[in-house]
Amino acid sequence: METYKKNRLLFWLLIVLVVINIAALASFFIYSKKSQEVTCKEQSGMSCTGLCKELNLTEIQGAKVEEINRNYVANAGVLSAGIKEMRASILDELNRETPDSVAINTLVKELSRQQGMLQHENIKQYLELKKVCTPEQAQQLSGLYRDLYGCPMQGKGNMNRHRRGNQQEGMRCE
Repeated sequence: METYKKNRLLFWLLIVLVVINIAALASFFIYSKKSQEVTCKEQSGMSCTGLCKELNLTEIQGAKVEEINRNYVANAGVLSAGIKEMRASILDELNRETPDSVAINTLVKELSRQQGMLQHENIKQYLELKKVCTPEQAQQLSGLYRDLYGCPMQGKGNMNRHRRGNQQEGMRCE
């Protein structure tokens, strides 16, 4: 009889945990879709990104930036999906009883190739964005990319550039 009560308690506890997990998963999908739908609108009606605000771009510049970003997302999305797929394949191979090191090395080479292609897309996007910017905006853009890559700008002219705290010692990007 004692075991029956324990099993019954565990059963109901499991049911409660499943319900909580389903509710959490449902709320995640509901709120993530809403946050993706929210866009920033300027008074002109042109949709803007954080980049447009950060660089203080004009409407014409903003339209060009949106086109550049749209192309980047299309190209980089395919590469990102391929990278995720390659990572999953590597993990699947590692999860086997006896992983094949030759297959893993082949997958790693392909993953590296795709990551290199993604890096080239990043560079292409940066250069296209830089063409749209004024020299001052291009300098700000460079700072944003440095922050994105974790390589804050060096020198006295950029002392206020760091918004995420001080640079860690030993971390240099030159």
